Amino acid sequence: MKVLSIFSDEAGQQDMSEGYYLLTIVTHEQNNSIDEIVDDYQTRLAAHALPDTPFHMKDLLHGHSDYEGLPQDIRKGQLLHFNALVRQLPVKYRTFSYSSYDTSAPNLTARMRRDLVNFAFDHLDWFQSFGSVPVYYDNGQQAVTNALRQAFDLILDQQSIDYRLISYRDYRLAQVADYLCSIERIASLYDSGQQSNTHDKFFGLQGSFKRNYLKPARRKLID
Repeated sequence: MKVLSIFSDEAGQQDMSEGYYLLTIVTHEQNNSIDEIVDDYQTRLAAHALPDTPFHMKDLLHGHSDYEGLPQDIRKGQLLHFNALVRQLPVKYRTFSYSSYDTSAPNLTARMRRDLVNFAFDHLDWFQSFGSVPVYYDNGQQAVTNALRQAFDLILDQQSIDYRLISYRDYRLAQVADYLCSIERIASLYDSGQQSNTHDKFFGLQGSFKRNYLKPARRKLID
């Protein structure tokens, strides 16, 4: 039986207080194993004396949580190796972006649901070719949880879909969703000239960021 895993991540606050909101979904066809790729990634980390910290972009950039106490050069090394991992993984993604200029907090769930449904209908034959579709989410923000369930309940057979509450720490592809969502958010900051000194330190100037991070990521966009 063919299995399609779906992981999600978001950036921003669902009350739109930050002026934006991003939802990213990452898909992985489980017949394309990632075990060997992940093993190679872990081997490379060990060879460079880098800890295998569960990836989380915001904490990595600012040295918070699991990255607390790690020097910037160590964290930058972790970012470079995770970037290389994502390039190799057989995953695809799509990011949906919202602005407070055209989306109010009460309408956010409905907008995301509509966009997810339209996206799924555009790829309906592909989605329905899988006998099982586990959807992994961390229940961090209710708007995302509601939108995911309402959208996929509408277009997928109830016998095939399986919602699974997880922690990103336990699933490498949940960390990939965080990475890709963050890259799309950081791209918008560079485009508007709002990137921080921290972004420049880790990614370089806009041309470097686009060449080394954004373009490789977008090769994995779902058409």
